[in-house]
Amino acid sequence: MITSPLAAEEQQFSALKPYSITYEVLHEGDDVGTASRQLTQLSNGQWQISMESDISYYFLSDKRRETSRFMIDAEHILPLVYQRLSETSLRSDTTLLQNFDWSNLTEQGSYKDAKWTQPLKIGYLDQLTQVTMIREHLMTQKPIPPIDISYRGSIRHHEFKVIGEEIIKTGKGDIRTAKVQLNEKDRDRKTNFWFALEDNMLPVQVQRIKEGEEQAKLVAQDW
Repeated sequence: MITSPLAAEEQQFSALKPYSITYEVLHEGDDVGTASRQLTQLSNGQWQISMESDISYYFLSDKRRETSRFMIDAEHILPLVYQRLSETSLRSDTTLLQNFDWSNLTEQGSYKDAKWTQPLKIGYLDQLTQVTMIREHLMTQKPIPPIDISYRGSIRHHEFKVIGEEIIKTGKGDIRTAKVQLNEKDRDRKTNFWFALEDNMLPVQVQRIKEGEEQAKLVAQDW
């Protein structure tokens, strides 16, 4: 049974505490922009994660804003609406929109000229809420389970590996972190996350590697 969004107030995850992080974006060691991530609770008891980035590198500029509104039912995160707006100098602006109907276990979405309807299963997340689920398992010292991500009309199966503890440099000094890796074998892409061990497992560094080369690294400056 899926509870109402208002009941989410009674179902508190360890990871559900509001935060705001600002990042420096690096590419091959060069400062190419800024990014930010926020988690806020809405007046109706639902939650929202937002992620913004503004990158400029030579002739390329890229601005993005992602938001995910979600609720909590028992031990589950239930995405409600995910949206991503992209403005890129070499491409036309795009909008990705996904609406999750948990009462009917159906998702409807659109991206460019494509539209889709697909069945939902409890446990499906979007790209932003998956980070909250990883944090929750790290904070409660539970193994990180595989996570199925709904993305552009398909389901991606993500598996995570805890690499170990590392000390990284941030805008607030050296921080002890847990390093977690997502290895997307079918796409020859890796994403490394560093979560602050002494600060609610906040994601203080994120690195994207594609075909063996670093695409970008986000390093937290303040939170």
